[in-house]
Amino acid sequence: MNRRFLYICGMLAPVWFVFMSILGGAMRPGYSHFRDTVSELFAPGSPNKPFLDILHAIFAVLLILFGIGLLLFFQRTGHLIRIGQIGACLFILMGCVSMMTATIFPQDPWGASATFTGEMHILLSGVIGILSIFSMLLIGIWFGRTMTSPGFRVYTFITIGMVLISAGIFAASTGGAWMGLTERIAALVGFQWTFALAYWLFSREGTVG
Repeated sequence: MNRRFLYICGMLAPVWFVFMSILGGAMRPGYSHFRDTVSELFAPGSPNKPFLDILHAIFAVLLILFGIGLLLFFQRTGHLIRIGQIGACLFILMGCVSMMTATIFPQDPWGASATFTGEMHILLSGVIGILSIFSMLLIGIWFGRTMTSPGFRVYTFITIGMVLISAGIFAASTGGAWMGLTERIAALVGFQWTFALAYWLFSREGTVG
């Protein structure tokens, strides 16, 4: 499998997420990007849900393909392979879990009675956050121990701190007028790291291994 293509998938995933969110909001009357979460676009009974489910599935596939690209990269570096491989596997798992959150376990409509699928959505969303942080942590450790790019190691750890802070702000704003905005900020903080890592790998393809 062409590794450059897999790295491009990593750069496309954050862009696709933004596109999907903006398009979904535009297609839903009364939707607010400041107040409403992205998951509400995929709640049962939401307008255009089948179409948006397809867009979300593409997003999840892009994450998975980039995770495979990460795994291939760490398999050929020749040192501290296991740390990188585990980080890549967690990234792939994050993409697989993300695939389920919109289609199999969508969020309950806001204000509706809780259902099993809705509770699972909340649980899986938490799992995605944990997988994302630990994947970044292990990849950051790999960068630090191999000294491949000390600057990217520092950038990774700063991003982890920003993710934790922004996630805390989102949790505190749940149910408020700015809930949608804080959720998007938390998501984009992590996604900008994904884009940067994918670009770093793409630019170095052919120079490692």
